Order: sequence, then structure tokens, then C-alpha cells
Amino acid sequence: MENPQAGPSVPPLTPEQVFRDYSPRVYSLARRMLNSDADAEDVTQDVLLQVVRKLGTFRGESAFPTWLHRVTVNAALAYRQKRAHREEHRVYDPLENFLEDHHHAGPVRRWSTNPEDAALDHETQELIERAIAELPEVYRDVFVLADVEGLPNAEIGEILGLSVAAVKSRLHRARLVMRDALAPHFEEVPA
Repeated sequence: MENPQAGPSVPPLTPEQVFRDYSPRVYSLARRMLNSDADAEDVTQDVLLQVVRKLGTFRGESAFPTWLHRVTVNAALAYRQKRAHREEHRVYDPLENFLEDHHHAGPVRRWSTNPEDAALDHETQELIERAIAELPEVYRDVFVLADVEGLPNAEIGEILGLSVAAVKSRLHRARLVMRDALAPHFEEVPA
């Protein structure tokens, strides 16, 4: 008889399966959070080695991809923190284009292309990725976790150590910055 306290039975994963099935997902998330291919490669390697070493301790209390996602986010945040200690630089604040009430300082024209249709285009995807990469880190984390990874605000707050209100505020600002960055590529040109 199975112990109900032990959680669901999880089929054992081999290190090869972890590398083959999950390394692209780990790399993609790390790349978006760190805005650097080299840093994402470092974090991916660290995460996969850490996960393979700890496969035997995975208790199955959550789904393996959920556990792996959390390990990746934590590793990316720790890596960024280490990098920040090594580098001192001023980050341009794109919020200067917004008024105190969080509205855009200039007129916002209608988009000439439906953003969902345009996102399928490779060039447009590159524009979007570049805009995400240019977000300040405090906004990028929340934006990536909410709008790219699809996590709920409460879980994002738990991962980043923020209140739900702080997550909502940062996500709102991130979306405003993204709109400002992408608007020149999608707004209708007046006739």
C-alpha cells in the first residue's frame, strides 16, 4: 500500500532525459531573464548540473517542470545578483517617457498591424525579444514570468519576494515600456 504522505509516484528521469527534454526550456527562460546568451548558457549548465545531482531528492510534491522552472528562476536571479556586484553602471530609465499618472507623455496612435499576427513574423519576433531585453531588470523579471511564461501574479510574487500589488505595478509599467518600445513599429502612419 502506497504512503499517502509520500506524494504522487514519479517515474525516474535519467540525466540524458533531463538534458534532452529540458535544456531548451531552461536556456530560453534564463536568456530572457539575463539578456545575454553567454550568461544564459552559464546558468543553463549550472541548473542542469544542479538538477541532475539532485534528481534523487526530487520528491514529486510538484510537477518536475514546475520544480525545474523555480530552480531556473532562482539561479538566474542569483547569477544576476553576482553580476551586479561585479558591474557598476547606470541603467537608462525608459519610464521617463511616461507621466506621473503612468500615461504615455505623447499621443498613442492605433497600431496598423494586429500584434498577434505580426508576432508570427521572424523580424517582429526579434523586435519583441530586443524590447524585452531592453527592459530594466526589475520590470523584465515580472514581464517574462507573467507575459512570456504565463505565471499568475501570486506565484511571481512568491518567486521574486514581492507583494501581489508590487507585481501588478511592475507588470503594468513593463507593459507601458514595451508598448512605447514597439509602437514605432506597429502604429498607423497618419495619411
